[in-house]
Amino acid sequence: MYPRKVGLNVWLIAASKEGDDLEEALRMNALGHNLTVMASENEFDQRVADLDTDSGAWPHLLMYLVRGETSDADKLLCKVKASERLSHVPVIVFYTEQATFDLAGLYSSGAASVIRVPVRFQGLVEVMRVIEAYWFKVALTA
Repeated sequence: MYPRKVGLNVWLIAASKEGDDLEEALRMNALGHNLTVMASENEFDQRVADLDTDSGAWPHLLMYLVRGETSDADKLLCKVKASERLSHVPVIVFYTEQATFDLAGLYSSGAASVIRVPVRFQGLVEVMRVIEAYWFKVALTA
């Protein structure tokens, strides 16, 4: 069994009911992690600009909810991957049924995972359990 790493900084960029559900499911299954929720890319940009280089608050994992076209996600991914301080951070992109997107483009832009938000909350809780098991116990333990 892999040890569980606690105290990781997880940033979630999400708005709307789906964003609230993502936040709640993540809080239920990512105990001990520092969750920062932002409602928009502008809020993300401001938070990045306000952080000191040696701050311990930089994200270890970034989650982003796409509500419309994935061109917004592509732009965010390109910005993250071009940043010296963020390029190593895995980005999980969530999308709703309403989103229109280019899956290959998201992965080409640097998405670590692309996940459809389940319709039922219990399905979202299960997705968060899988994320907890992989990202927090296996991938980010080094």
